[in-house]
Amino acid sequence: MRESLPVYRRPNVLPLSFAAFFNDTGADMLFAFFPLFFVLILGVEELKLLGLIESAALLAGLILRPWTGRFSDARGRTRFIWSGYGLLILSRIGQGLAKAWWHLIPPKLLYEVGRSVRNPPREALLAESVPQDQRGLAFGILKSMDTLGAIVGPLLGLALFTYFLGRGWGLEATYRAIFFAAALPTLASIAITATQLKETRRAPMEVGSTSPSGDSEYGERAAADSQGNRSLMRFTALSCLFSLMAVTENFMVVSGAQVLGVRPDQIASVVILYWLINVTFAPSALVAGRLSDQLGRKPFIVVGLLVLGVLTALFAWAQSFWQIGLLFAAHGVYQGLLSPNQTALVADLAPQARRGETLGRYSMWIGISSIPAPLLFGSLWDTFGRHVPFLASGAIVILSAMLIWLLVHPHPSRRDAGGLAPS
Repeated sequence: MRESLPVYRRPNVLPLSFAAFFNDTGADMLFAFFPLFFVLILGVEELKLLGLIESAALLAGLILRPWTGRFSDARGRTRFIWSGYGLLILSRIGQGLAKAWWHLIPPKLLYEVGRSVRNPPREALLAESVPQDQRGLAFGILKSMDTLGAIVGPLLGLALFTYFLGRGWGLEATYRAIFFAAALPTLASIAITATQLKETRRAPMEVGSTSPSGDSEYGERAAADSQGNRSLMRFTALSCLFSLMAVTENFMVVSGAQVLGVRPDQIASVVILYWLINVTFAPSALVAGRLSDQLGRKPFIVVGLLVLGVLTALFAWAQSFWQIGLLFAAHGVYQGLLSPNQTALVADLAPQARRGETLGRYSMWIGISSIPAPLLFGSLWDTFGRHVPFLASGAIVILSAMLIWLLVHPHPSRRDAGGLAPS
């Protein structure tokens, strides 16, 4: 029977997951290098400029997310997914060519546009490829494979960094070579998503917007959708609250580098710190995603935010490599608890005929609330030092977790079977 199939045998689950693995291998080859490239190679001293670039990049793709989701609801998902990966390749090449801080703005904008073209259709396709009671695990597999790439990527980047320096390359040339090399693994992501994905086949009731008068099934579905919309609105609003001041990994990296006194040629310690996030993320996402299919999404979302709030506040006092390392590892646990269940909950609550659009709209509002976060965080850092932004961020995230627990009640609604039979 189709319903008894393990999640990994369902079409689209493994192709999407392996595409995420290859892309993040490339992406995380350079993510750990980017803040130091910005500060040490391009010579930028004001951290608010780092925040400005991140904020501008976030803004660029946000307005596209509901539209790419909506278009994919009507026209299919797969073409958007592989096209988004193509834009990510161009972004990495552009970053490697930058000679001044403002040269980074177009490729960083392109990066966010690529993610916006890819993400809502990808998440909707995955949600529709499995039954609802396997959705948490499916997103856990996707996030874990994504994170396995993020484990491999920094180590590969560090190996290339050591190799190029050992061959006599200059420090700047070595940093730029990492950006160019990071574009290569995503070619595999394009090949996989362009050839291995299958469009989902949605039932007529999912697609239609009206039903004959007296149709009890339609009435139950409409009531469930209305209830889901109320829960989704509250969850979206509170997600925006914690996103307003959530610390980014770039600021964690810069803080760790400053506390440890890292020089431009001492990249290994920073890469290891960034690597710790991904080591704890992968198993956390798998376990939390699977358990949420049985226990519900909200407990794992709330616990994840509490972990983020506490570790962010503790970052204000971290002084040693081991203290900072534990906080980076805890950051991976927070992401593993939150990320798959956040997406799965929105997919659960979304009207089935507009799942891509709903996922895109949720991402848009979270992204809009995140726009001022890096700029605000960097400005507080420049004005008051690193303690104040970390403490303020931790307090806001903990408040958000408490409000989600008290106000968001995603009661069980209609359960869509979803899923495609294996070919």
